[in-house]
Amino acid sequence: MRRLPRRWTTALTVAATLPVAATASTAPADPMPGWQLDRVVVVMRHGVRPPTKAEPLPPGIAPGPWPTWDVGWGELSHHGERAVTLLGAFDRARYAALLGSGCPAMRAVADTDQRTVRTAEVYVAALLPGCPVTVEHMAAGQSDPRFSPSSLPPDEALAAARAALPPGGTARLDRDLAGDWAIIDRILDCHASACIAARPTSLSANGGKVKLAGALALGASFSETLALEYADGQPSGQVGWGRANRNDITRLLGLHAREFAVTARPPVIARAGASLLLGEIATALSAPDAPAFSLFVGHDTNLARIGGALGLHWQAAQFARDDPPPGGALIFERWRNGAGLYRLEVRFRSQSLDEMRDLTPLGSGAVQSLMFDGCVDSNGCDASGLHEVLVPGRSSSR
Repeated sequence: MRRLPRRWTTALTVAATLPVAATASTAPADPMPGWQLDRVVVVMRHGVRPPTKAEPLPPGIAPGPWPTWDVGWGELSHHGERAVTLLGAFDRARYAALLGSGCPAMRAVADTDQRTVRTAEVYVAALLPGCPVTVEHMAAGQSDPRFSPSSLPPDEALAAARAALPPGGTARLDRDLAGDWAIIDRILDCHASACIAARPTSLSANGGKVKLAGALALGASFSETLALEYADGQPSGQVGWGRANRNDITRLLGLHAREFAVTARPPVIARAGASLLLGEIATALSAPDAPAFSLFVGHDTNLARIGGALGLHWQAAQFARDDPPPGGALIFERWRNGAGLYRLEVRFRSQSLDEMRDLTPLGSGAVQSLMFDGCVDSNGCDASGLHEVLVPGRSSSR
């Protein structure tokens, strides 16, 4: 893969080049009569990017040169900007009644990477065209603890990860995934008796963070690389060197989801890793002075940890179950009744792989209502109770 010179386009230029048909979206339905939507918090993964390094796989595995990209490693691509613009336009149409006209108050926060900051900028420009919204973020290179996992004792983290494995552990997992290894070997044009499967999956915990090595780690990374190539609109002959189609990619993304099932979604790991970001979400939903619309842009691991911490599951079109797509978002909606009590509705919004690739408007299945057992009964809850269902045991007095 060769790195090409970085070029920038403005969000306005991006928006002008897209067939934005946001009328495909529908306003969120009332959970029951007498309730009105008054707060929304969007927690979103960044958009499509190239791999974070020039060689996504260890040396000697790739059968040829990797595709070229028009931005630096790990940065939001220009095609990715256009896909994010479609997301912003879709959400603007969906939440038009809440956003109103003019420039409503909004808070936008991003992790420090270029891809997260730029995703937030492009999304906001499409959500609130012409409105001066500043994206909050720490300086590049700094670690924002809201988007970084809190460490667990290594033994505790490793025990939680091992409990998420099937009986028989990593050896059984590798055997169960033999069909996926065969697809990867075909795409890599590997004809040895054992290629990817010759690297047994292993687990370790370093600094309280669980890390995978071997076949599953390589397969998960490779599946994500293929998905990003496809979603970026790379020519079919360059996606997986012309040997990977969308069905292959969708199946292999199950490896990405399995990686998260072991390293990010186990409840003990997830609660530790998502605690600070969940605190921000809870405050955005419960604080009396918070704006009606808040945005947090992070990474796939952030969505996976929140999903594990809250027991949320989703299925994005053309992705594996619980896999967080580029631009995918968990959306927390606060509904209020005449007595001043609240209900919480949680949704998942995403594009399909083809919608990203073809830059087409989001379809009718773009938004899913998720099962969440908290602040959803007919009586609702007060602001403190709303905070408590997201961050148990932490005060909402901020």
